[in-house]
Amino acid sequence: MNKNEKTVFAGWISFLVLLLVIITTCSGCSGNWIIAGVDIAPTDSITTDFMIITDQDSVNHWYVRTTAQGGILVGDNWCHRHEKWETVEKK
Repeated sequence: MNKNEKTVFAGWISFLVLLLVIITTCSGCSGNWIIAGVDIAPTDSITTDFMIITDQDSVNHWYVRTTAQGGILVGDNWCHRHEKWETVEKK
Protein backbone atom coordinates (compact mmCIF):
# COMPACT_ATOMS: atom_id res chain seq x y z
CA MET A 1 0.00 0.00 0.00
CA ASN A 2 1.47 3.33 -0.96
CA LYS A 3 1.14 6.60 0.97
CA ASN A 4 -1.93 7.84 -0.99
CA GLU A 5 -3.83 4.58 -0.41
CA LYS A 6 -3.04 4.71 3.32
CA THR A 7 -4.33 8.30 3.49
CA VAL A 8 -7.58 7.40 1.72
CA PHE A 9 -8.02 4.33 3.97
CA ALA A 10 -7.42 6.42 7.12
CA GLY A 11 -9.93 8.98 5.83
CA TRP A 12 -12.63 6.32 5.38
CA ILE A 13 -11.98 4.91 8.85
CA SER A 14 -12.20 8.39 10.37
CA PHE A 15 -15.45 9.04 8.49
CA LEU A 16 -17.00 5.77 9.71
CA VAL A 17 -16.00 6.42 13.32
CA LEU A 18 -17.43 9.96 13.15
CA LEU A 19 -20.64 8.64 11.61
CA LEU A 20 -20.97 6.03 14.37
CA VAL A 21 -20.45 8.69 17.07
CA ILE A 22 -23.08 10.96 15.50
CA ILE A 23 -25.65 8.15 15.21
CA THR A 24 -25.02 7.00 18.78
CA THR A 25 -25.25 10.53 20.15
CA CYS A 26 -28.47 11.39 18.33
CA SER A 27 -30.36 8.16 19.03
CA GLY A 28 -28.93 6.89 22.33
CA CYS A 29 -31.19 6.88 25.41
CA SER A 30 -34.08 8.51 23.61
CA GLY A 31 -36.38 5.50 23.89
CA ASN A 32 -36.76 5.29 20.11
CA TRP A 33 -35.08 1.93 19.68
CA ILE A 34 -36.50 -0.60 17.22
CA ILE A 35 -35.40 -4.24 17.30
CA ALA A 36 -36.69 -6.61 14.61
CA GLY A 37 -39.45 -4.15 13.73
CA VAL A 38 -40.73 -3.86 17.33
CA ASP A 39 -40.61 -0.48 19.09
CA ILE A 40 -38.83 -0.76 22.42
CA ALA A 41 -39.89 1.79 25.03
CA PRO A 42 -38.31 2.24 28.48
CA THR A 43 -41.49 0.94 30.11
CA ASP A 44 -41.41 -2.37 28.19
CA SER A 45 -38.80 -4.19 30.24
CA ILE A 46 -39.12 -3.08 33.85
CA THR A 47 -42.25 -4.64 35.36
CA THR A 48 -43.77 -8.09 35.14
CA ASP A 49 -46.98 -9.14 36.86
CA PHE A 50 -46.22 -12.46 38.56
CA MET A 51 -48.75 -14.85 40.05
CA ILE A 52 -47.18 -16.12 43.26
CA ILE A 53 -48.43 -19.54 44.33
CA THR A 54 -47.55 -21.14 47.66
CA ASP A 55 -47.51 -24.94 47.58
CA GLN A 56 -48.35 -27.38 50.40
CA ASP A 57 -44.72 -27.16 51.66
CA SER A 58 -44.99 -23.32 52.03
CA VAL A 59 -42.63 -22.76 49.06
CA ASN A 60 -43.41 -19.74 46.86
CA HIS A 61 -43.42 -20.14 43.06
CA TRP A 62 -43.47 -17.13 40.68
CA TYR A 63 -45.28 -17.57 37.35
CA VAL A 64 -46.03 -14.98 34.67
CA ARG A 65 -49.78 -14.56 34.14
CA THR A 66 -50.56 -16.20 30.77
CA THR A 67 -54.35 -16.34 30.49
CA ALA A 68 -56.83 -13.62 29.54
CA GLN A 69 -58.34 -13.86 33.02
CA GLY A 70 -54.97 -13.19 34.68
CA GLY A 71 -54.14 -16.74 35.69
CA ILE A 72 -51.69 -19.40 34.57
CA LEU A 73 -52.12 -22.54 32.51
CA VAL A 74 -52.54 -25.99 34.02
CA GLY A 75 -49.45 -27.90 32.98
CA ASP A 76 -45.85 -26.80 32.48
CA ASN A 77 -45.04 -23.22 33.51
CA TRP A 78 -41.70 -21.48 33.95
CA CYS A 79 -41.04 -20.67 37.62
CA HIS A 80 -39.01 -17.46 37.74
CA ARG A 81 -38.13 -17.96 41.40
CA HIS A 82 -36.54 -21.39 40.82
CA GLU A 83 -35.57 -20.81 37.16
CA LYS A 84 -36.97 -24.10 35.88
CA TRP A 85 -40.10 -25.59 34.28
CA GLU A 86 -42.61 -26.85 36.82
CA THR A 87 -45.85 -28.77 36.35
CA VAL A 88 -48.86 -26.98 37.85
CA GLU A 89 -51.98 -29.03 38.69
CA LYS A 90 -55.40 -28.17 40.11
CA LYS A 91 -56.53 -30.27 43.06
